[in-house]
Amino acid sequence: MDQTSAAIVGKEHWTKKGGVRLFLWEKRATGMQDKRGTIIFVHGSSMASTPAFDFQMPGKPDASLMDWFVRQGFDTWCVDMEGYGRSDKHRDINCDIPNGADDLEAATDYIIRTRGTPKFLMYGSSSGALRAALFAQRHPERVAWLALDAFVWTGKGSPTLAERSRKLSEYLANNRRKIDRAFVDSMKQLNYRIAYHILLSFFSQPEPIYRG
Repeated sequence: MDQTSAAIVGKEHWTKKGGVRLFLWEKRATGMQDKRGTIIFVHGSSMASTPAFDFQMPGKPDASLMDWFVRQGFDTWCVDMEGYGRSDKHRDINCDIPNGADDLEAATDYIIRTRGTPKFLMYGSSSGALRAALFAQRHPERVAWLALDAFVWTGKGSPTLAERSRKLSEYLANNRRKIDRAFVDSMKQLNYRIAYHILLSFFSQPEPIYRG
């Protein structure tokens, strides 16, 4: 059901978590009658939400995960966690996983009020998967589907933690995680369409693997 003729519109939204302003980005199709659900994309620790999920690249129309899923009949949202993108960065804290789950609570509160969405399809990548999983644990009533991609294992012997421990002094000195040009260039090598179809098949199953 690829709605290639649908006009895709984007709209920015703002909400608050206490005294912290959070930026939300919505993309949906105008004039599409049969919607398949509302997806919230949850970013990881390397970058904010729109570069991760609405990346616009000349010659690669599928670079935007949000645009692709809108054409399949979904409404899509993403949110900049506190400390990322256009959301507030004034608090001198490490924006950890529980803080990110708090952000998702504030974001879903806003979307429920604004769009009347009862439940969400949630996709989290890397540490975004940890945020999404904790949010689902706290609020199963708001989650219809939960997709966890590049889920970070933090148990004993974790290779990810072993690698990051080499940069512990850097992480302790700065609340921001640095990325370089090589990291950005690596995004051009991703096979977006294969990944999208895998996720679409998951969200299209008649019965959810995770139930709220």
